[in-house]
Amino acid sequence: MFGPIQLGGCVRGFHRHIRVVGRFAGLVYDPIRCAGLWASTGPPHVPHRCSSTVRPSHRQRVLFDPDPTTKADRSLRAYINAASSGQADLDAVVLPMQTVDAQDVPPDVLEGQLGSQLRAQGFDAAAIVMLGGLGAGTNRGFWSRFVMVEGVGVWAMEFMHSLTGFADLYPFGGNMGAFDEMACSCGVHPSAYTKAAIGWLDPSAIARHTGRTAGYDLHSVGLIQPPPTGRATAVRVGSQVPYLMVEARQKVDQFDARIPCEGVIVYRVQTSNPLGWAQNQTAPVQLLTTAALQPGASFTADGGLNVRVTGGLSGGFSVRIDDPAKHLVDRSAEFGTPPASGPPTACVVPGLGADNICYRDTSGRLHELWRDAQGATGTTNLTDNAQAPKAAGNPFAYVDTARNTVILLYHSGDGVVRSLYWSTGAVGADNLSGTAGAPKAAGDPVGYYTATADTHHVIYRTGDGHLHELNWVGIAPVSYGGNLTAAISAPKAAGQPSAFVNAAGANIVTYRGTNNHILSLYWTDGPSGLDDLSGFARTPPAAGDPVAYYTAHDDTHHVIYAGADGHIWELVWPGVAPASGWDLTGSSGAPKPAGALAAYYSAGTNTHHVIYRSANGRLHEIWWTPGSGTPQHTDLTDFAAAPLAVDRPSAFTIEGPNTQHVAYRGPSNHIYEVIW
Repeated sequence: MFGPIQLGGCVRGFHRHIRVVGRFAGLVYDPIRCAGLWASTGPPHVPHRCSSTVRPSHRQRVLFDPDPTTKADRSLRAYINAASSGQADLDAVVLPMQTVDAQDVPPDVLEGQLGSQLRAQGFDAAAIVMLGGLGAGTNRGFWSRFVMVEGVGVWAMEFMHSLTGFADLYPFGGNMGAFDEMACSCGVHPSAYTKAAIGWLDPSAIARHTGRTAGYDLHSVGLIQPPPTGRATAVRVGSQVPYLMVEARQKVDQFDARIPCEGVIVYRVQTSNPLGWAQNQTAPVQLLTTAALQPGASFTADGGLNVRVTGGLSGGFSVRIDDPAKHLVDRSAEFGTPPASGPPTACVVPGLGADNICYRDTSGRLHELWRDAQGATGTTNLTDNAQAPKAAGNPFAYVDTARNTVILLYHSGDGVVRSLYWSTGAVGADNLSGTAGAPKAAGDPVGYYTATADTHHVIYRTGDGHLHELNWVGIAPVSYGGNLTAAISAPKAAGQPSAFVNAAGANIVTYRGTNNHILSLYWTDGPSGLDDLSGFARTPPAAGDPVAYYTAHDDTHHVIYAGADGHIWELVWPGVAPASGWDLTGSSGAPKPAGALAAYYSAGTNTHHVIYRSANGRLHEIWWTPGSGTPQHTDLTDFAAAPLAVDRPSAFTIEGPNTQHVAYRGPSNHIYEVIW
């Protein structure tokens, strides 16, 4: 039952499939007369013919029925035209009044008398309009019946049964209510699902959410369709029934003025029937957000899928959809960013709840792929924004946590070490080695920030294999810190260094020496020191560059490297204790690495992670909990159904949600992100 005067609802028994045959001033369909669609012949707005046994003085209910207050046309014809975005029209013919001697009049009571005649004349639907008495809006195929006092919603629902064959959505609990005409008979617009099912909305207007995370600009359903370029009328999440639909609703006209509230709604489609008929005694469409979501609000469905309204638009809303069941995002495809020419770098800005993936394109420009605390993503051409020189190598990112600023280090083609820096605004650029009068770089620089001293440190290798430092305090000018290896006659570097600071304020630079030992340089305020880490721990010679990090909660230093034996080793030492090593590959049974590694610690899960690429391009993870014994191995390519990697990955964790992220370059030169 629906509406205070409804007694019987709609009688089912009429089902019509509609076939698309072409386009003409919008969608063009088979000439199913009165199907609520354009006819396939004739000019636009050729009306469909429907008859009704209603007095001529009541034609206004069908053709023009202005609201006494707003003067807006609330007629049946106006509703059909608005709900179909002009794709449908009615040509109502009023026949002489008939007298039926019955208390409860069936909708097809005149079928024997008039049915064949009306069909022969080209009518597609007919209605008996009762001047009063028992009964309520109901339908039986070609025929509908309603009472004069009933609103346009009842008339429209019954005619839509006749014209489209679409089912009732109201007989089940949790239905769409006043967000779909076929659930409330209250004269509102049908949902995007219903409009698409009956041909009043092109399926291309409904976006398909297939990846992990994406943003969409929604065009309100009650506005003229199709939506403008760059917008979608709705988003479908899921390829099979049941699936979710996300759409925007606003009080945009005299019909959707009756929706309960404006915002974004989420509902679940639970039938595979093309015209909304229920299956398995389950509501065909179930509304999940009884109150529409406002900007800043979010909804989480079963399974963790999250829909967040990120903002309002003129005529709609912006939303962000995150599906934790999906573990792969093509970050390049999301905004059509240029192809990458090398591996990405990544960092997290804790103070902003944001994370950044940066990479160099084939022209040498540096790009940012960002994600904010609400999950919204975007991209910036950093080089063009800062009007900075192009990069000749791969960039390295770290964070100034005092200012929530990303520092992106790189060297240009002339060997000058440079930086780009930004927070949420414009991008700045610095000529670091040029300003400091330091030697030119032959390798990619790395850097880190010391919060307690508000100092920045940049380490890089010159062509002769020596390691050099640049440093500055806060936003003061950069200074040259000297030749680190030459100052203490340390072995030269054979590759890229890794560097960090510990809780005691000691600066530590680890690197692979020309003797293939893993070495560390360290200093505070006094002279530098040198440790032969792998030599002391008696671990194998290095076949690649180390990656290092520090865990403050247990004052422990971690250095990960690929050994000449094809295994991945960790060198670890707490405080100032001697280093010891252990075989991560042998313990986990993981494949051998090919290329540089990525490693980090996730405090929220108390787990260590090493991410790397094997020779066949597959991505792998070795992870362990401190003190738990045997490390575990995961094939991330299998796990995420991800494309192969062509070079080293970058990896990070986001504390709070405790998600793990791996960014890498795939064979298409797209930047992909694996998330779990």
